[in-house]
Amino acid sequence: MPLWGTAHASAGNKPKNYPTDENSDYNRRTIFANQSGWVMQAGTAASGNDNTAAQEEVLIAIGGLAGADASTGLRAPTITAMRFVVGSTATTDFSAIEGTGEVQVEITYDEEVTVAGEPQVVVANGNESSAGQGNYTCTYVTSGSTANRLRFVKTSASLSVGDVLTLGGANITLNSGTISDTVVGGTTLAASLVLSGLTAVTQTIVH
Repeated sequence: MPLWGTAHASAGNKPKNYPTDENSDYNRRTIFANQSGWVMQAGTAASGNDNTAAQEEVLIAIGGLAGADASTGLRAPTITAMRFVVGSTATTDFSAIEGTGEVQVEITYDEEVTVAGEPQVVVANGNESSAGQGNYTCTYVTSGSTANRLRFVKTSASLSVGDVLTLGGANITLNSGTISDTVVGGTTLAASLVLSGLTAVTQTIVH
């Protein structure tokens, strides 16, 4: 099945025939691997119901795809996408400044993951405005996170108009927490924390 990635530690994993548009009901990033194969996250419009506790819809059956140990299936979860989350309020659309802004990023894995504690990721600030605000450390939050998409947030960020923020220059740090795969009956493996295999993404502060 060439359209469906099955290679270990490949940022190219995920079906190639699904869009990456966040506004699409069939967003590729809501698809992840478990032991049944590639599945669609429950509760999405594409899954046909709004029950987030329902069983995931199997799109293509590949038994043991997530892997039960370090030598089977996809093995440890790999990061396949990352983005800035832009909301509809001044706090979240990068138009708020002077300490009222919020920086939110989302990191997507090819497998379902389990998070303990408060892992972090640093968003670099180019300080193009010369205000010298510095980088932003975003911390994992459960709100907005899903089985395979993790949300990291920096609240009360002092944003300056014209600054360009970059995600991807620094890897996730565990901050005494853990990120691991979710394989029932298998060996728990630490998820990859590496963002460098993806193209860095940027967001410009506007007002």
